[in-house]
Amino acid sequence: MRAPTRALALVVLPLVAAVGLSACSKDTTKTLPMPSKAFCQAAYTYDKKVERKATLKVQIALVQTMADHAPKDIAADTQVFLTALQRRAQGDKTVVTDKKLNDKIKTAVDNVNRRAQSDCGLFTQDPPSGM
Repeated sequence: MRAPTRALALVVLPLVAAVGLSACSKDTTKTLPMPSKAFCQAAYTYDKKVERKATLKVQIALVQTMADHAPKDIAADTQVFLTALQRRAQGDKTVVTDKKLNDKIKTAVDNVNRRAQSDCGLFTQDPPSGM
């Protein structure tokens, strides 16, 4: 595995790992605003494309859409996720090597993923039309 790919995997793997965790910790309170269809569609597409080893450019475009349509409660987390991907695309390795920063990114990704999982039903729905 090439170094940039390995580094990217370290940024993206927390999202994939969080999938299992969020399935067990589904938020039963429904006081949060429902995510928009655009957010859910981008999250679903992101999940499927990452499974197929999507390029960083594709991932950034999908997370940008999620950030543009993120519910208010996770808007900041979605922006942290997007910024980390953008920084990594520009060659910034600190998003992977700086433990404090990496922990912040992982927490943000986990929060975004948890919201998409619990409120978009990523793993309980048929693929959206056009997929």
